[in-house]
Amino acid sequence: MPRDDLDKSNAARAGARRLIEQTPKALAGLAAMSGVAYLAGSIYTKAYFSEFGASWILDEVPAATYFSQSWVPLLLLLYFGYLATTNLAVLGSQDDVTASFRFGLSVAMVRYGSWFLLALLGIIPLLSAFGYVMSAIVLSMIGVAAILLLFSSALELIVVRFRTLNTTFNTMDRPIDPSMAYIAFAVIAAALYVIPAQLGLNWARIDKQPTSSLLAVYLHSDAEKEYRLLFSVGERLYVFPAKFEGTYPPVRATAIVNVGFTPPQR
Repeated sequence: MPRDDLDKSNAARAGARRLIEQTPKALAGLAAMSGVAYLAGSIYTKAYFSEFGASWILDEVPAATYFSQSWVPLLLLLYFGYLATTNLAVLGSQDDVTASFRFGLSVAMVRYGSWFLLALLGIIPLLSAFGYVMSAIVLSMIGVAAILLLFSSALELIVVRFRTLNTTFNTMDRPIDPSMAYIAFAVIAAALYVIPAQLGLNWARIDKQPTSSLLAVYLHSDAEKEYRLLFSVGERLYVFPAKFEGTYPPVRATAIVNVGFTPPQR
């Protein structure tokens, strides 16, 4: 029993030491992912307002809005990255890593996932150009999942590469060059621009429709016409007519005191 207690104590100390060693890397990763989230959110927001012909609103958009557009992918990205790095930290040797079923899946994902994501990056803009808005949105969401899986798999290969000091891996009887992971990162970088831009563009097209789910509002100065709430900052609201002619709706700014949220009484 004392021997078992000693082993448990040593294992606990080793786990705590690994946690302390990984903390600076985790914080650096969090900072990097926060930057990625800000960039993706700004691309999405810019594409969204551009489709309304209202890019001028961007001057009023607070930074928190950019983060709010991408917090779910950010959390999932950090989660998958955490699983990859912490799993590798507790494995004992190169054989344990490269012989595991999970590592084989990571290799397959890096080998074929980059091509799959590239295909999505070509198909999504085509669907959008031909007016297949919902199909483009669905494929964009699939693209977000593909980015997360590809990133976590490529990260695992890179971590193994620097832990083992070998230039290639031999998994599933085929040599794996870690440069495949760098190619995956390049594809992910392109996807982090294309997919948020397409999501912003296509969601804006849906929100411009008369059946939009945007909040209906009424201006006191024009009570007979229904408007949609596009965006709000503090006491300032940006609205546009629910029905309009042309490509871009006439977006206007107004104070919240000038707006009602129920139809006028007749």
